[in-house]
Amino acid sequence: MALSSSLVSLGIIVGIYAILALGLNIKFGYTGLLDIGHVAFYLTGAYVTALLVLPPASEQAFTTYILGWSWPWLPAIAVGTIVAGLLGMLVALPAIRLREDYLAIAVLGISVILKRIIQSEGWLANGPGSLRGFSQPFRDFFPLPGETVQTAALLGFVVLVLWTVATYVLAQVGTERGSEIAADGGSAREADGGVTRGRTISGTPGIGGWAIDGLLAVTTLGVGYVAARRSRMQTSESEQRALLGIGALFGLIAGVLVWQSFEWWSPFGVSLDWLFGLVVFAAITAGFYGSDRRYAPLAGAVTATVAFGAALVVGSSPVVAFIFLSALSLFTWVFGAVAVARRYSDLSGRDFGISLALAVIFVACFAPLIVLGGGSGDVMSSVGLFVTMGLLVAFLYGVYYVGSNWGRFGSGVEFVRIVGVGAIWLFAIRYFVMASIVPFQRNGVGAVVDNTFQNLFWLLTFTRSPVDMMLQFDFAGAAFGYSRFLLVLTLASLAMLYYLSEITVESPFGRVLKAIREDEDVATSLGKNTFAYKVQSMMLGSALAGFAGGLTAIYFQSLVHTMFAPRITFIAFLALIIGGTANNKGMILGSTIYWAFQKATADIKAFFPTAAGSSISALRLAFIGALLIVILYYRPEGLWGEKRTLAEVSEE
Repeated sequence: MALSSSLVSLGIIVGIYAILALGLNIKFGYTGLLDIGHVAFYLTGAYVTALLVLPPASEQAFTTYILGWSWPWLPAIAVGTIVAGLLGMLVALPAIRLREDYLAIAVLGISVILKRIIQSEGWLANGPGSLRGFSQPFRDFFPLPGETVQTAALLGFVVLVLWTVATYVLAQVGTERGSEIAADGGSAREADGGVTRGRTISGTPGIGGWAIDGLLAVTTLGVGYVAARRSRMQTSESEQRALLGIGALFGLIAGVLVWQSFEWWSPFGVSLDWLFGLVVFAAITAGFYGSDRRYAPLAGAVTATVAFGAALVVGSSPVVAFIFLSALSLFTWVFGAVAVARRYSDLSGRDFGISLALAVIFVACFAPLIVLGGGSGDVMSSVGLFVTMGLLVAFLYGVYYVGSNWGRFGSGVEFVRIVGVGAIWLFAIRYFVMASIVPFQRNGVGAVVDNTFQNLFWLLTFTRSPVDMMLQFDFAGAAFGYSRFLLVLTLASLAMLYYLSEITVESPFGRVLKAIREDEDVATSLGKNTFAYKVQSMMLGSALAGFAGGLTAIYFQSLVHTMFAPRITFIAFLALIIGGTANNKGMILGSTIYWAFQKATADIKAFFPTAAGSSISALRLAFIGALLIVILYYRPEGLWGEKRTLAEVSEE
C-alpha cells in the first residue's frame, strides 16, 4: 500500500479527534469545566448512531441489540449528537455545582458506568461482542467517476469542498495581522493582502514569486487562484449581496439535484428525500452567508458545477476526476512549500542545512538495524539493535547539547524552530525517499516512479501505472476511492463545526463563558446565570463529542466497548494542551501533531524485532509524556495559545 493511503487514513482519524477536542475545548478551554469523562459522550454518539443505522437484529447472525431501524447516516448522526448533548445536560444538572475536582471525578464515573453497561448488557449492544455490519454513506456509488447522475453529484460535492478549502487557505497566505511581506523586492512592510499591483500572492519577490503564483494558478485550474486573490480585497456591500444571491441559487439547485438523485429515507412509508435536499441547500447557503471570504465558496461552486456537468457528459470516463483531483493533489504540495517558506522566512540557508542534517542523521541511526537484519533474531541482528540504540541515544544527547548551547552556534532563531523544520524534512524523506526502497527492491526504477506518482497524486487511486496513463493519455484505472471520499466528508464536517465553534465563542455567549472561567463571581455580580451557562457549555461540548462518535462508527464499521477507554479523553486533553487551550485552531494542530507522532513511531517500531514490540510501545508512551512535559515547560499556553481580543469601550 502506498503511503498516500496511510496519509488518507491518518487524515480521517485527525479530523475525528479534532472534533472531539473541539468539544472538550468548549468545556475546559473556554468555560473552565474539568471533564475527564469526555469519552462518555463520544461513546453515546457512536452507539446511538450505530444502533439506528444497523438493520434489525433478526437479520444479523449471533448478534443481539435494540433498535436496528436501518436509518440513513445523516439523521442517525443527528440523533446521536442530540442524545449526547442531552446526556451532557443530565450529567451537568446535579454535578455542575461541584468543585472542579469533584466534577471531574463525577463525570469520569459516568463514563466508566456507561462503558460497563455496554459491556455487560447483551440485549443493549451485543454485550462484550462487537457491533458490526452497518452501511457507510454512498458506499455503493464508488469508485468515482460513474455514469449516473448520483455519481456526478458526488463528484461535484467533493470538488465543491476541496476547491472551497483550497481557495480559502490560499487567500490566507500573508494576510495575518502583523505579518510582513516584501514581494516587490523592496523592504518588508505590513501585509495588505498581497493585492497591490506587482505583489505576488505567495509573497516571494521577483520572477520566482511569479513562477510560484503560476503553479498555484495551474493547480487550482485558475478558478481558485483568481477567487483567492479577489478574496484578499475588501468586498463592497453590493458585492456581498450578489455573492449571497449566487450562493442561495447554487444551494437551491444543489438541494433540488440531491433531492431528485438519491433514494434516501422512507420511514413508515413516508418519503423524506426532500429533507436531504433541504439540508444541502441550508448548508451551502449558510456557508456563503457566514464566510468572511465569500469568493472562496464561489470558487468551489463554479468548479463543482463544471465538474458535475463534465461528469454527466463524459459518463464513466475517468478523465474528469483525473483533471480535477490530480490538480488539487499537486496544489497541496505547492501550497505546503509556500506555507513553510513563509512561516520560516527568517531562517537562513545554514539553518535549513542544519535542520536537514538533523533529519538525515536521525534516519541514518537506523541503518545498522536495517542492514544487519533487525527481525531475524540472530547474533548480527542483536548487534544491529545494540548499535542502533546507541546511535539514537547519542543523537538525542547531541540534540539536547546543541539546543542548550544554541546561543554559541545559532543565527539568532529559536532552536525549536530548527527542530520543527527538521521534522518537515523527515516527513519528506520518509514520504518520497524511504517509501521507494521496497518498490525498488521488488521491481526496480519503474516501480519507484509509479510509487512516487501515486504519492504525489494522493487524492486518486491507480490500478495500473500512472506514468503509462499519462504517456498514452488513457486514464482508465484512475479513480476516486471511498476512503478519499470519507476523508472529504470528515474534513467538511470538521470545517463546519470549527466555523460554528468560532462564531459561538466570539459571540456574547462565548464571552460570558470566558468570564466564568476567569472569575465566576464577577460574572454572577453582573447578573449572569452562571449555572445555566455552564450547563449549556456541557451540552455543546458533549454534542460535539457525540458527533465525533457518529463519524467513528461510520469509519470503523465496527464498535466494541474497549474502543472507549478513559485514555480517549486524555488523548483529547493532549491535543488541547499541545495545540493551545481556548483556541479552536489549536485543536486541529494538536490532533495533527499527536497522530502524526503516533504514525511516525509506529513506522519506527516496524524496524525493530517483533520481540521488542512491547518495549517499543512502552517507549512511545514515555516519549509522549516527555513531549507533553517539554511543551508545558516551554509553551504552557500551547503551540498556538489563546487568541486574546480587546474590546474598545467608548464613553458616552
